[in-house]
Amino acid sequence: MSTTVPCEELSPSQLYISGHKMREVMEWFDFDNPTYDPFPVYILGGNLTLLDGHTRAFVAYLGGVDTLRVRELDGCDVEELNLELYRECLDWCQDEGVTDLSDFIRRVVSHTTYKEKWVDRCHSSPHYNDWGASTESVWWPDYYIRGSTRLS
Repeated sequence: MSTTVPCEELSPSQLYISGHKMREVMEWFDFDNPTYDPFPVYILGGNLTLLDGHTRAFVAYLGGVDTLRVRELDGCDVEELNLELYRECLDWCQDEGVTDLSDFIRRVVSHTTYKEKWVDRCHSSPHYNDWGASTESVWWPDYYIRGSTRLS
């Protein structure tokens, strides 16, 4: 079941937005009638944490959306997720002052920089290695979860 929350209540779990991915989203995003699947969220460290869809959420924010539809994942939904890695990512975001979608305004970078500064950082985490993740995408359930180098 989905609900609507103010954009400023969502805590990002990534530090950067790929300009390439952002351009792709902007090509299909309907700014006049923004409809989208709910964003997956989970409460980590007391924060309503955005688990996926950061680029879509940021584009919606830039388009003037004040609230986003979200789906809070439960225990069954997150069994396949590496919550320790997400906790670490949330800590990185808080340490660098990325605490809501507006903070991405100064963090849109080239896709090469995104890979170097974000994807490679995630891959170097001991939690990533403990998870046994690869660079292949992980879908759970119907969401594109971090760990992939794919652009979609």
